Parts: sequence; C-alpha cells; structure tokens
Amino acid sequence: MAIAQAEHCCFLRTNTAQGAVTQLAQLATRENLRTLYIKGGHGGAAAALLAALDNLAKEKGTPVQPYWDAPGRERRCAVVLPEHHLAAIDAEVPWPLEPKLPGAGEELLSLDSCRDNGKLREQRDELLQLSAQWEQQLARVAQFMRSARAIKSDMTHVASETLDLTKIERYASRFAQKHFASPSGKVGLEQRRFLTAVTGKGLLLRSSVLAETCSQTIILDDENGVAAPLLWNLVRSYALGNGVDCISCPCLLDPSGPPEHLIFPQLELVCITSNLRHPIKLENAQHISATRFIEKSALQAHKNRLRFCRRAMRELLAEAYEAQAAADAFRAEIDAIYASALIPGAVEDVARKLIA
Repeated sequence: MAIAQAEHCCFLRTNTAQGAVTQLAQLATRENLRTLYIKGGHGGAAAALLAALDNLAKEKGTPVQPYWDAPGRERRCAVVLPEHHLAAIDAEVPWPLEPKLPGAGEELLSLDSCRDNGKLREQRDELLQLSAQWEQQLARVAQFMRSARAIKSDMTHVASETLDLTKIERYASRFAQKHFASPSGKVGLEQRRFLTAVTGKGLLLRSSVLAETCSQTIILDDENGVAAPLLWNLVRSYALGNGVDCISCPCLLDPSGPPEHLIFPQLELVCITSNLRHPIKLENAQHISATRFIEKSALQAHKNRLRFCRRAMRELLAEAYEAQAAADAFRAEIDAIYASALIPGAVEDVARKLIA
C-alpha cells in the first residue's frame, strides 16, 4: 500500500481539544514541491480550485492525489500533482496556514480576483453576524472537548495505577520481532494524521476504508483508554528505530500526544484502538484486550469512578458534536453568500494557468 493511499484513510485536519488543528503543512515538507497556500475567502473558492486542478490533471492523464475534508469526500482540502511538482492547499480559516519561506518553494495564492467583492460589501452586516455565530460554536466544540480531556486525564491517572508496565513492554518487544525487520541503521519516516474527525453527526472513523487498504488489522479493545497510548507509542518507537515508516494518529482530545492508532503502509498493517468513543468491529481483525495488561483486582477498586468518568465523557462529547453541527450550519450560510459572488469561470482559468 503506497503511503499516499494510506493517507486517504486519514483526515489531515479536524477540530480537537486544542481547537482546529491541521497537518496539511506536512504535504509541503515531505517532497520537493511547489506549494500553494490558497486564500480565497469562504464559498468554496479554494475547494473549486482544487477540484479544477484535479479534473485538469485527469484530463491530461497525469497522476493526482486528492485529500478530503471530514466528514467525507464532499470537499477537497488539498491536491498533490507529482508530475507538476505542485501541491495546492486550502489555507483558509479556521485552519489558516502561511508559508514559512515565501518564494522558496512556497507561495500565497489569492483568489480575490475571482470574486465580485461589491456583492459581499452589500451583505457585510449579515456576514459579520454569521461569522461571529460560527466562531462561537467552534469555540464551544473546543470547550466541550477540553472538558472531556480533563475527564480522560482523570481516568488515565486512576487506571494507570492498575497497569503492569512490564507486560506492555514485553508485548511491544514481541510485536516488533514479529512484524518489523532487524534494524538496518535507517530511521523510519513518521507522519502525523487523524484517523478520527469531529462531525455534526458524531465522531467519524473510516474503519471501512482501513479494511480495504490494510491486509492486517490489530484492534486493541481499551475501554479506559490507558493502555493504548503506552503500547502503541512503544510499537511506534520500535518501528522507526527499525527503519519502518509509519503514520501516527493521536487522540483528538490530545492531538499533540502519543498515538491512539498506527498505520504501517509498506506492511499493510494497522493498529487501532477501540474504546467508548469509537467502538470498532472489523472482519478478520485480530483483537487484543487491554485487560491482559491490567491487574483486575486493582481495577475493581476503581470500577465506580471509572464508570462515572465514561458516562461524563460521553455526555460532553455529545455536546461537542451538537455544537459542531451548529457551526457547520452557520458556515454553510457564509459559504452560500460567498459562492454567489464568484465570477463564473475565473477559478477554472487560474487552474489552467497553474498546470499549463
């Protein structure tokens, strides 16, 4: 499985407990590409340009790698055209990106000329009101997720007292011996992505796509979410040390933290955590229970507290998904106004010039 194909199982941006987080900048640094950071306002101007680049590349018969926004394949957030040495990235709010070295392979691309801004000025007051409501709902999403993160931290503190770290270390060592080749002096390449995404309908995980692209699936059933970060972080370290490339996918409640899921593209192997936020069932998957790493008698003493934490986290996340649905509704109204101001054919003309 090519690494680009594996990445299509993932999301490159989503809302998290730290707010809107994007990993799109990694597309620019992975290869020697001319990277365009598209600024075009709302209304899908950036998405329209990405779609036009995708279509033109296919017409020319050249490869194209599209990356899609959550919750699905309705809207692109980036495209990579390898033969044109070009990466185009939607760099609009709430995931703004700026070139670190403008002109040295990275450029800002403004689509202001593709709009009739006079139409937007006529609806300025309405846009200001909708934008404020949209930002307020996005802030509520992050607030509820931060509260859920605090609950998760409490669960981790309690459940960590029941862990047998020696068993986790031994399992990770055996896992590495079975799946990874001996160290060759090469260090593996790591990329960070999200395997889950916050949507107005709940937490989305593309488990069906994983089943199609990976021949080996290992699912860790970890109800309290305390064993998975430790185990998969050790497995990640073994992989990179043995020269195996991996895609690390952290928990949305701790987007800078250890992996909750791992994908090894060259091995067609994926390691997934199943828990109360995203229970996972896949055919032909190997299941591991986190209870094998836990002292059951010690866990029993904290049973009631952990049950309360799981219920509280579930309720907080439900509030976050509801706020995300409200944010999406306000964003759709903003997009509709901006879309009405697009000049017909202007975005397509920009796309043709880029890959002429």
